[in-house]
Formats: sequence, structure tokens, C-alpha cells
Amino acid sequence: MAMAAYNSGPGTIQQAVRRTGFADFWELYRRNVLPKETRNYVPIIVAVTIMAKNPAQYRLDQLMTEKPVAYDTIKIDYPVDLRLVAECVDAPAATLQDLNPSLLRWTTPKNQEFELRLPAGTKQSYLSAIQPIPQGMRVWWRYHKIAPGDTLISIARAYRSTPRAIAQANDLDIQADLEPESKLVIPVTPGQHPSTEQATYARRITRYKVHKGDTVQSVADNFGVPPAMVRRWNRLRGDSVQGRRILYVHLPVTPNASDSAHVVASKSKSSKSLRATAAKAPMRHRVKQGETLNSIASSYKTTVAAIKHDNGNLATLRPGMILVIRDVK
Repeated sequence: MAMAAYNSGPGTIQQAVRRTGFADFWELYRRNVLPKETRNYVPIIVAVTIMAKNPAQYRLDQLMTEKPVAYDTIKIDYPVDLRLVAECVDAPAATLQDLNPSLLRWTTPKNQEFELRLPAGTKQSYLSAIQPIPQGMRVWWRYHKIAPGDTLISIARAYRSTPRAIAQANDLDIQADLEPESKLVIPVTPGQHPSTEQATYARRITRYKVHKGDTVQSVADNFGVPPAMVRRWNRLRGDSVQGRRILYVHLPVTPNASDSAHVVASKSKSSKSLRATAAKAPMRHRVKQGETLNSIASSYKTTVAAIKHDNGNLATLRPGMILVIRDVK
């Protein structure tokens, strides 16, 4: 009953008990008075528990398990965006998200200590790189690796900042030449997301039970989404959630989801060459509950190594995550 209440809420279970007079999950299951998801949820947990306690009986002891992913840890007491952390240690943002599965949003908690996991061997790199970023700006500011042809003007446009602000943050002359492959600190104005970080959201809806004192802003901050999106998803105006018991939220998914597959072809190409180009276009797979890298690789006739290579050496999978599948046979 506790598992059922965890899944559908105590009020749902209490109402079912009052309607039937039974405080037994299996009796409620038989009478079909529980939500379908809850009726499936509890048996799945029970089945997994039985299998875990009897691995030999279900041949689980014969599975070849992957080695645990190695990582460094550091305790921090300030909020920081995982995308900035990724830029500090030269790793994909998806890798940082996988290493820190307890985070439901891109930023670490504020006003409390958090154990941040980093790719193995990058602890000192992170400590050195994060030091120039003011502690109160570590949710917003970014690092940018300079590419050939970059200018302060083009970089400022991409990050919705100004050339002068970037020059001041890096002690540069505004007319100075930029050295390719070096990094610049980018002072992004709070509330202004870089154009390269357009958010993509999972289709699956997350139900949030409204608590006393909640506002659109507080809920948006909790899930790491813009307040405007919370209003749109729930048809709200203003910041009040008064009268609402449940809010619907779409969680942000891995940055790979914001990539779009484009097949670029000139008009002079023949239809045969166009078909060949289209065939090589990467596919997108949305992770479903219960899927593993092995099952996904088998479905697309590719390998786990190939999926990891194209998606930042994933450590864990979460439902709703978007994977790029390139090596499809």
C-alpha cells in the first residue's frame, strides 16, 4: 500500500479504501479501483525484488555487467550549472548529467551542500577553471572555446552578451586578436540563455503536486525550466498557482535532443545521391522505461560502444532522454 501511495498519491489510495472498505492492495487491484499505472507499478517492484533476491533462479547471475563508471567527487555549497561544469572539464554536458542522476534540472541545489561528481581525473581542472567565475554567477556564466574566425562581436551575439563585457571579464583589449583553442569567460546576463542552449523538453508529462507557498517561479526553479513554459503548459497567467492542485511539467532532456538532423544537398545532386545522403542521416531514439543500452543497440543493429561514442559515453539512461543513433546497419 505504501508503494501504491508513493506512485499515485496518498489521497488516491485513501479514496479507494473508503470506496471499497478494503485496505489491501491486491483486493483494490482485483476491484479495478486504482489508476492503471499504479496497478502495474506495484507488481513490477515486487517482481524485481523477487528476481534480485533469487538471481540464480532467473539466470541473472550469468549476465555480463558493465564496470562502474569511475568519477571524482567534490563537495560544493553553491549552485552551478552542469553545462558550465562540463566546459570547465572539457566533457559533454550529457556526461555530467549522467554522473549526477539525483539532479532533476541543470543546476545543483542552492543554500545546501551537494556532492558533485566529475569525470575521473578532472577535479583539479574544475577547481582551477571555476575560480574566475563569481560564485553568484555560476548558474549563468559560461566558458567559450575560441574557434578560427571567432571575434568578440560574434561570440557576444551568440551568448547575448556584449564585446565590452567579455573583454572586461577576461582582461582583454577590445581590439585584441583571439587565439584559437583558448577559452574565454562569458558573462551571460542572468535570465538570458545563450542561443546555443535552446531547451528541449521530454514529451512525457511530470505531475507536480502543488504545495502551500508555491508560485510559478518557484516551480520553474525547482524543475529548471522557464516560468513562461510552466504557464503555457498549465494555461496560467501571472505567478499565482492558487486553486491548482496539480501542475504539469515537461522535464528538460539531454542536450543532444536539441540537435536536429539535416540532410544538406544541392539542387544539382541526383536523386540517387540524395537517397544515399538521407540513408546516412542519424536517427533519434527516445528512451522508454525499462530500456537498456543493450536492448536499444540490438533494436537498431548497432553496438553499445557506438551509442556511447555518439552520446557522450553515457553512464545511465533516463526515460525521455534522446539518443543519437548513427551506426545503423
